[in-house]
Amino acid sequence: MEDDRDLRESIVAYLRLSGFKVSAASNGLEFYRVLDREKIDVAVIDIGLPDQSGLVLAGYLRNNTGIGVIILTARDGEDDLVAGFEAGADLYFTKPVSSRVLVTAITGLAGRRQSRRVEPGKPTEHWSLDCHNWQLSNPRGEKAVLTDLELKLLLALAAGPDQRCDRTMLERHLYPNISLHYSSRALDASVRRLRKKIAPLGNPLKTVHGSGYCFSEPLHIINKLKE
Repeated sequence: MEDDRDLRESIVAYLRLSGFKVSAASNGLEFYRVLDREKIDVAVIDIGLPDQSGLVLAGYLRNNTGIGVIILTARDGEDDLVAGFEAGADLYFTKPVSSRVLVTAITGLAGRRQSRRVEPGKPTEHWSLDCHNWQLSNPRGEKAVLTDLELKLLLALAAGPDQRCDRTMLERHLYPNISLHYSSRALDASVRRLRKKIAPLGNPLKTVHGSGYCFSEPLHIINKLKE
């Protein structure tokens, strides 16, 4: 999703040479048409578009699909970075970005999402967090598919005493490269989105006033990746 024709064509050509099936769009209308006719695993989106902000498109994907979202933009301010993550981006790159870096990012994000399918589960006595499939399940076996940041947030809570963590630790863990002022806003947005997503399953994500957050139910971690 890029309105600069030369840049769009060069990215498309490199991605195709790298083995990807690629569809391109230069504005929001074309973007939605691509979504209607193609099966998309990862979308690379510019912010500054002629008819609609790329942040709106990123938010639409996050709220309505399981598509991975990479923002690729010339906007490099911290406010822009936070706005990108608040919109639902999995990754945020500023132009120019190495083609090899972009290919590696798309490959990793697409590979992790291929196995993330919401399927019926068997009832259990506890909540479970499946790190391989990026799924949170309640005791009834109902599932929600998570983003990178949501998985990291729940893992951090599960590792804390009594499954709780203070805000400062979470901010530094989830947003190590931005200031505490902006990371605090980003954390609030991430928690808000996660609560909305898992609301149909239950409401175990609680605020510890004056401290941080906690997962109020027993949480079983499965398929945890080695660090």
